[in-house]
Amino acid sequence: MPSMDESMIPPERDLDESFFGQRRFGTTFSIKELERRGLDWREAFDNLLDLNMNAIRIGAYWSEIEPEHGKFDFDQIDELLTKCDAHNLQVVVTVGMKGPRWPEFHIPAWAQTESEDEDISSDTQLCDQCLDYIEATVNHIKSFKCIIAFQIENEPLDKAGERRQIVGIDFVAQEANLVRRLDDKLRPIIITAWCWSFKHDADVKDALRYCNVLGLDVYSKVRGDDSTGEHRSGVLPKYYKQLANSRAREVWITEAQAEPWNPSHFDSEDMKLLLAKLNKSKFDTVFLWGFEKWLDSKLNKDDETMWNAVRSAANDHMSKR
Repeated sequence: MPSMDESMIPPERDLDESFFGQRRFGTTFSIKELERRGLDWREAFDNLLDLNMNAIRIGAYWSEIEPEHGKFDFDQIDELLTKCDAHNLQVVVTVGMKGPRWPEFHIPAWAQTESEDEDISSDTQLCDQCLDYIEATVNHIKSFKCIIAFQIENEPLDKAGERRQIVGIDFVAQEANLVRRLDDKLRPIIITAWCWSFKHDADVKDALRYCNVLGLDVYSKVRGDDSTGEHRSGVLPKYYKQLANSRAREVWITEAQAEPWNPSHFDSEDMKLLLAKLNKSKFDTVFLWGFEKWLDSKLNKDDETMWNAVRSAANDHMSKR
C-alpha cells in the first residue's frame, strides 16, 4: 500500500493559474454569526455591497448542511452563492469540521464525538462522516462560477473550541485530496494558520505540503496582549510569505483583525496600521475579520466609524493595482 504522501494528488498538478495574480479585498461573511446577533443575513448581504469589496469568505457549515445523517440541505448556501454570482463577488468556501466563528467546530449533533484526544481526527468514524459531507457539498456547489478556492478546515492545527482540539494534518491532507479529486475547475486549496509566534512554525510547514495557498490569520491586539503585536502583524507575515514563496505557494491574508478581541481595544486606526503593514509586505489578497460587528454597530448602535473606515480601506487596496 502506498504511503499517504505517495497517494496524494500533488498540489501543483493541473492547477488553474488564472485564480492567482489578482488583487482582492474582502471579509469573512458568517450567516451563523449574523443570526447570533439577530441580524438578517439577506439584509446583511445587501449592506455588504456598499463596502466595495470584491471577495468574501464563507463557511459551508457541516452542522447546517447535514442536520440529519445523510439528509443534506443546500438551500441557504445555494441562495448565498447565487447572490455572489449575480454581483460578481469572488468566494472562498470553507469545508470541514472547523469553520469561521464560534464554536469553531461546527459538527452536527448526530455526529458529535466524545473523544477527548487533542486531535479530534483520531476518531475515524467522525472523519469518514466528515468526508461524506465534504463530497456531497463540493459536488453540489462546484458549478458556481463565483467560487475561487476551497479552504480546508479553519486553522486546523490550532487548538480551539470548548475542548481545545485540533484537526490533524494527516486528515487535512485527506480532505484536500478529496476536494482536488472532485473539483473539475482545478481551483486552489487553502489551508490557514494562526499567525502568532514561531512556535507554530511546524504547523505552517505542514500546511505548505498540501495547500496551494497558505492563509494567514493576523491579529495585532489579542486578549490584552498588545506588546507582541508588531511581531504577529509585521515580522511573522513577512517571514511566512517568504517561506511559502520559496516553496512555490501563494500567501493570502484570510483574517486581518478588524474587531476587538477583549480585553484589548481595537479601532479603525488600529486596522489602518495593520493594513499598512500588510500592504508593505505586498499581500494582494486580504480578508478582514469583523463584518458582523461593524454591521451590528451600524444598524443597532448608530456607529458607522468602522464601517466607513473599511469602505475606505477597500477602495485604497483595490486602487493599488
